[in-house]
Amino acid sequence: MGQVKELVRTARRVRATEGPVPLLRRALAFAVGLVFLYRVYNLYVLTLEDTDGLGDEGPAPPMEGVSYVVLSTNQQVDDLEADGYEFRALVRDARARLDAGAVATCVFVGKELANVCWVATTQEAADSLNEPPFHIEYGNRECCSGDGWTNPRYRRAGLLAYGDVKRRQYQYQQGIRVSKWAVEKSNVPTNKVASRIGARVPIQGRLLRILGWKWWKEEAVSFQPASPCTEPLQK
Repeated sequence: MGQVKELVRTARRVRATEGPVPLLRRALAFAVGLVFLYRVYNLYVLTLEDTDGLGDEGPAPPMEGVSYVVLSTNQQVDDLEADGYEFRALVRDARARLDAGAVATCVFVGKELANVCWVATTQEAADSLNEPPFHIEYGNRECCSGDGWTNPRYRRAGLLAYGDVKRRQYQYQQGIRVSKWAVEKSNVPTNKVASRIGARVPIQGRLLRILGWKWWKEEAVSFQPASPCTEPLQK
């Protein structure tokens, strides 16, 4: 019953923020994925010591009314929503993920959620994000970053770039030195963003799922990052 409620909540969020056509596309993809799924992922690695400015305050917000908030407990979310902020209605599995130890790094415009990306420093937390099962050495100060989302109202507004720097600062301050995440190879815009911030792809992962059977394989690749670009980061 809980899973059904979460699916309904997700459908309402997609319809409200993106419209009926994206909702239909996602519903069809979800239905097909229950039977058969094959995806190829670029597995990104970003060494935080190589990133300049992590000890600084960071970039100025790209617009007025922008705030950066880190949420690590459901009590923090309760307090935030009691003050009129949006969160759980726009973020799937938020309560379960926080209970599992995942941390939500958020950008708000006023009290509206504009961007969120999750950070996991344990396997239990990473499992809650439904990311592919790529290898992370949590005991060696590595983390998983995943399931990022930008509110369609604020795409192309510079908030992804702002949130990315603030998240890396947070990770660095928490003692994390390597951030890893997976992006589908077919997701060209997000792969371009990852290349522009200096992440590298030493590994590709392949995921095959047929009904209840799952297969995952990682293999080394030769990857050339995208050429430098002066355009703002978008998602």
